[in-house]
Amino acid sequence: MKQQSRATLEARRDALLKKLAEVGPFVQGSFCTRKITCGKPGCRCADGEKHEAYVLTNKVRGKTVTTHVPRDLVDEVQSWAKQYKRVKELMKEISDLNERIIRIHVKASRAAARNRDLAQQTQQKSSRTSSGTTSQDS
Repeated sequence: MKQQSRATLEARRDALLKKLAEVGPFVQGSFCTRKITCGKPGCRCADGEKHEAYVLTNKVRGKTVTTHVPRDLVDEVQSWAKQYKRVKELMKEISDLNERIIRIHVKASRAAARNRDLAQQTQQKSSRTSSGTTSQDS
């Protein structure tokens, strides 16, 4: 993977943050359609032609929780569930960019520290030789 500059990564992150700010309503979970039987003996579902039911499922403390979605809210809830997936994708991308920014910062900080150390060592050597206190003069 090509190394990108911190400024480039920050610009990409800022663009994603703007997209995140534009997100509309969302709901955590997956929108699903289920085929069910109602239990009435004379109903068509008793002969195998099942009814459609709409639900939203999500995990709460490791267990799947199902919420019935009324027919008049199907389009809205489906849109909200899609928005939630988009929010998760954006957050993952932003987090990945931030991690790369941290890595670049650490790398640059370590390089700067090495350069400072080398500069100090060089300065100390030059001050010792110019002051005449080398071991050869003693």
